[in-house]
Amino acid sequence: MDWLYPPSCAGCGKNGERLCTSCLQQIIPIDHQRACPHCDLPEVGHLCPDCQSQTPAFDQLRSFSKYEGILRQSIHRMKYENDLPLADTLCRMLISLFIQQNWQVDLICPVPLSPQRLRQRGYNQSALLAQILGWAVSIPFNNKALSRIRETRTQVGLNAEQRRANVQGAFTAQSKIVKHKTILLVDDIATTSATLSACAEALKAAGAVKVYAITLARTVHLDSS
Repeated sequence: MDWLYPPSCAGCGKNGERLCTSCLQQIIPIDHQRACPHCDLPEVGHLCPDCQSQTPAFDQLRSFSKYEGILRQSIHRMKYENDLPLADTLCRMLISLFIQQNWQVDLICPVPLSPQRLRQRGYNQSALLAQILGWAVSIPFNNKALSRIRETRTQVGLNAEQRRANVQGAFTAQSKIVKHKTILLVDDIATTSATLSACAEALKAAGAVKVYAITLARTVHLDSS
């Protein structure tokens, strides 16, 4: 299919690659030594104010890079423009990041979409990333371990407190799948990490021992959209 319909770079539009070497080099990994040790908020150098006031339910979050520039364009293209094969290219970043962490994980699952949003979009980009990651690191992937039981409004435009309230109680997990296991939760973007925390809370309520979270991108400001 790539031979018949050559891909174009999500960053610069160059034909032949989904992300060319030049654009990939512009995606700078987060310096985790200078980020919040719990939620990976970049450039704070210590436990961020949000984690100090209310510690997220997940045990640790790591993101590959800031949500800006080429990475932001690429995620937008994968998420809203039906460029599903781009998930394979982007997931290489997640694979590298996951290997660096040395987390011992039993199961990988994505942040779920609501049935309504899944019908509208046709696919869950987080599930695509999670499945590819699972194949690459030989860890089981399960798309049914976690589900969204309440429709929520979009998180875009909400501040940290509003985001937490918006997703409170919106997820449930299957105890028979996650009990006594360490779970890796996968999403494309972390903004305030409220959604990831709500998912982790549901997983732990169902018996998960630990929940780690990993995303392609992390917003710099807690009130970013």
